[in-house]
Amino acid sequence: MENYTDNEITLNDILRILKRRKYWIFGATFLTVLVTFVYLLYLAKPTYEITAVLKIPKVSSPQITLSRELSLFGIGQSPELTEQMEIIRSRRVLTSVVDELNLVDYFSKKSKNEVSRESVVSMLSKKVVNVSSLKDTSLIKLTVSLDDRETAYKIARSVIDNYIKVARELSKDENTYLLEFVERQLPNVEKELTEIENKLLNFQKTKSILPSEELSALIRKFYDLDGKIVEAQLNHQSLQSQLNILKQNISQLKGMIKILEYVPDSAKLQELRKRLLDLQISYNTLSLTYTKTSPEMRQIEQQMNIVQQMINEEISRILSSQFETEDPILRGYSLQLIDLQTNMEVAKSYISSLEHVRKELEKELQKFPDLQREYATLTRDYNLKQQTYNLLKSKREELRLSTAGVSFNMPIVLDEPYLPEKSAKPNKRLILAVSFVLGVFLGILIAFLREFFDEKIRDEYDVLKAIGEEPLLYHPSKDGKKDLEALKHIVVQALDSASAEPPYVHLLVSSTNGSWKTPIVEGIVELLSKAGKKTVLIDLDGSSNLPLNSKEVKTVSFNGEFPTFLLNDKDKNILKDMAQESDVVVLSAPAPTSADTKVLSKHAIRTIVVLQANESKRSDLLRAKKNLKTPTFILVKEKPKRI
Repeated sequence: MENYTDNEITLNDILRILKRRKYWIFGATFLTVLVTFVYLLYLAKPTYEITAVLKIPKVSSPQITLSRELSLFGIGQSPELTEQMEIIRSRRVLTSVVDELNLVDYFSKKSKNEVSRESVVSMLSKKVVNVSSLKDTSLIKLTVSLDDRETAYKIARSVIDNYIKVARELSKDENTYLLEFVERQLPNVEKELTEIENKLLNFQKTKSILPSEELSALIRKFYDLDGKIVEAQLNHQSLQSQLNILKQNISQLKGMIKILEYVPDSAKLQELRKRLLDLQISYNTLSLTYTKTSPEMRQIEQQMNIVQQMINEEISRILSSQFETEDPILRGYSLQLIDLQTNMEVAKSYISSLEHVRKELEKELQKFPDLQREYATLTRDYNLKQQTYNLLKSKREELRLSTAGVSFNMPIVLDEPYLPEKSAKPNKRLILAVSFVLGVFLGILIAFLREFFDEKIRDEYDVLKAIGEEPLLYHPSKDGKKDLEALKHIVVQALDSASAEPPYVHLLVSSTNGSWKTPIVEGIVELLSKAGKKTVLIDLDGSSNLPLNSKEVKTVSFNGEFPTFLLNDKDKNILKDMAQESDVVVLSAPAPTSADTKVLSKHAIRTIVVLQANESKRSDLLRAKKNLKTPTFILVKEKPKRI
């Protein structure tokens, strides 16, 4: 007979398993929650979160005018949120925070070990400072997480301040750089102007002089020329500022840094520089005598324009040959660089020509007497400083107006950081809820693992799943009385088949656990006796407590001496004689896994196998089902155990 095994797990199976192993589930859940509670109560450190919200304006940065191709790619617009978030987390910002708050010493004392500045910066970037963008807005949320809320607040405040400082530095345009230059120069020029003014006043008080017309004309020439020099120097500084902005814009583009550091030069370019310088000297010399509309001035101006165009073409040729690119963005930047380099060449040449003309005027000044020369020098220097001072003041106001909009492109702190009253982490309620769910799942896992590796038979459901048929249930009472109701239909089966062949053994009783076999055998014999049936009980292992002989029952005990392994004719005759002398033969056999029981089962009408819940094994059940003849299984269920 083939073994029956049902390996398909149904919902009913799952519910039975969960009900049977409920105490494991309850225990695992309780322990998980208990461990979590102890951790939160004694081990978990509170973490405070300091938050702030910053607004990043969606406006264009006032930068150098870009080509149409670059505009299509969005170059020159204000940095995107992701770029600003990276700036906040940058080493430049965080290093300033570490130095400002002396965090190296703070974390060294906290960890009781020496830590480096780089490790502190790395920790801030990875664990302490978190930056995120708010969806569909130009807002950035800054979160600083630390177990010391005072220090966390200071870090958040310092990060914001240093970020705004860096953002302001990065958003500068050429006017901002020029404004800084003018504001640095103004105090020095004002001081020098005061000094030269005092010298001139002192000269006029101590010495009496009436300048000649020729000297006055020369002083006016100095005045006009010095004004041009000051304007030219400011223009040159403006071009330098534009070059700085260009460096800032393309500092991250591959290969373009080399272009910025490269100074174009060639024999032709040197010749053109010399020609331009000569023309500018001639132009500036004639400007002292002629007006700009004179034919002589126009002719030289036309020649200068031609030379400037040639310089531009030569610089373009040199840079293009050195740095070829098909990228429209890089191409646009290179075109700007060519224009800047050309303008820088023209500006430097123009300043040199003005200084050359000034030297010529200095030579003319040497022709005058010492007193007049001293007066002219003081007047010239005073006029120069006065012009420079006035021009710088005017330029400063102009630049202030032009850079006024830059401040509106700075990050704005919408929500200032503040000290929270409660810690943000750990969230005790949430963690306990998660631990409860985790405990339940862990308990269910343990329950299924216990079920999978459990070899013992726990109830009639296990027998049904193993062999496909339900066992008879035998429930002994607490006072030790036998459950005779469970044995009645076994006795009925024995009586119905009393005349069947072979008439050697009517009932063969075996047990995987001998403790309950004897009461069941005695119960069967007792029922047969009450029914008036002559019964022979063959006790092979001598475990029966019945008297050896009674009116209705005859007990034969072999105490293990009956040779059942090889049942010969003599042994069969013994069993046959006993069967003829009685109505029913009951044989109490060894365990169902023994060879003796297997042999005797072939000569029995029905075999009874006694199983004990929580003790008998599935493997014994399957072997009994396979090896024994027409086995009937009785499952002894005592008071349920908590497993």
